[in-house]
Amino acid sequence: MATASRLESKALHWPLTRLDVAGAFGDIGVLFPIAIALITLNHMNPTAVFLAAGLTYILAGRYFQIPIAVQPFKAVAAIALALALPPSSIASAGLLMGLLLAFVAVTNLAKWLARLFTLPIVRGIQLGLGLLLAREGLRLMLGPQSGLVLTWGWSFAAWEIALGGAVVLLVFQGSRRYPAALVLLVAGVMLGFFAHSGRLPALGWGPAPLELLRPQVSELRRVLTLLVIPQFALTFGNSIVATENTAQILYGAQARRVTVRGLSMSVGLVNILSGSIMSAPLCHGSGGVTAHYRFGARTPKSSYVIGGICILLALFGRAAVGLLKLIPTAVLGVFLVYVGIQHAAYVRDIVRRAPLLFIAVCVGVVSLATTNLMWGFLAGFVLQAVWFLLEKARAKRV
Repeated sequence: MATASRLESKALHWPLTRLDVAGAFGDIGVLFPIAIALITLNHMNPTAVFLAAGLTYILAGRYFQIPIAVQPFKAVAAIALALALPPSSIASAGLLMGLLLAFVAVTNLAKWLARLFTLPIVRGIQLGLGLLLAREGLRLMLGPQSGLVLTWGWSFAAWEIALGGAVVLLVFQGSRRYPAALVLLVAGVMLGFFAHSGRLPALGWGPAPLELLRPQVSELRRVLTLLVIPQFALTFGNSIVATENTAQILYGAQARRVTVRGLSMSVGLVNILSGSIMSAPLCHGSGGVTAHYRFGARTPKSSYVIGGICILLALFGRAAVGLLKLIPTAVLGVFLVYVGIQHAAYVRDIVRRAPLLFIAVCVGVVSLATTNLMWGFLAGFVLQAVWFLLEKARAKRV
């Protein structure tokens, strides 16, 4: 018996479960498409982008002790792509945002600012983000360029790939042995491999050389109004306040370190460092926390897995984009739609409270209509103030 116990104690145990691995890829539908777009269209350094994302995933997972999402700034990315801004402008915006959020955290202004984001506004932000993610997912799923032709002549339209991906998610949704996200990711990569087997990207090693940012006053002044101010409200509302709320809902006491102040400091430090190496600005995201959780992530191990893969992609340098393009865009679209629906569903806890639901729905609809969460929660602030004044007037009459 003693011998058996010693042998059992010496047995090797695989440190990762399938759910750890599957949950690690829950948010790739947000991280990878934006990263690829910034690298290919704005000529961001792929090594800098993936190195910063990978290190942030690992360090954030280690500190917060739950899988915390890492995403590029969505507002900055959208404006940068639309205006074809150079890498220095994008990195300068990240540096300014990092300094601003670090100041907010150090001075503890974060708690004061968080009071402006009441429950209906947070639920509205989550609803708006969910709707935006679902709409973007539908665009990727149904786009005419999302179809594939396999090497032996078979062709699949984008909607057929998306339908197949949705079926895979539904079939494996409750499986712990074969997690849905992992099955869908493997199926997508295999499909992309067969479609590009005759022209696979070169897998040469060697990171692209890093370049340090040399801030210019004129450029900093320009991005302050063009990128930083629009992004700040979005970042504080979604990446900090809504992320704290989402983490507490999903992980409970395990998320005790996920606070407004902690998230502000995390995003601040990350962007000071990533901006300095000319990387894309990064943040956490409430939608990403939901994505990792829904696809099985329960421990920081998921953050270590996706962080390690991002660092590996950084080592591939320019070949990283080609590798990521093996994943069909329609499959990424399925990820986005699923996560968007799950994220928007948080509004269910105020369905029976008509005034709060009205404010949340207005925030979500305005965000969807303008494709900008900032306008959504500004509308929420106005409605919240009106409701407060009406309640105060009613109390006086009583």
